[in-house]
Amino acid sequence: MSNTLSLSNLSSSLAKVGLFWQEKLNGTVFRWNLFVAIMQFAFVWYKYNDLPPEIPLFYSRPWGAEQLAASSSAFLLPVITFIVIIVNNFLAVFLLRSNSLLSRLLVITSLLFAILSFIAMLRSISLVV
Repeated sequence: MSNTLSLSNLSSSLAKVGLFWQEKLNGTVFRWNLFVAIMQFAFVWYKYNDLPPEIPLFYSRPWGAEQLAASSSAFLLPVITFIVIIVNNFLAVFLLRSNSLLSRLLVITSLLFAILSFIAMLRSISLVV
C-alpha cells in the first residue's frame, strides 16, 4: 500500500515538473539564468590568473581592508548564483498549481539576481585588473 502511495506521489511530482517546463516563460528564463551563471563562472576563470591576491568583494563592510577577500573568493558569486537559480526554480515548480504568480516571480527574480550578481562581479574584477 505504501509503495503505491509513494509511486503516485512521484508521478504527481513529475507531472508538476512537466507542467512547469511547458510554460514558455519558465523554460526561456531558466536557460537565460544558466547562460548568465555560466558566463560569470567563465569570466572569473578567464581572469583568475590576472587577479591580485586580494580583491574587493564585501562592499557592505567599512572601507578598507574589511572589504577585501582572497582572489579565490571571486568564485563565490557564481556559486551563489547557481544556488539561487536552483532553489528558486525548485520552489517555483511546487508553487505552480497553487500560486502561479509567485511561481513566475521566483523564476524572474532568479534571472534578476543572476544579472545583478554578474554586474557586481564585473565591477569587482574591473577595479583590480
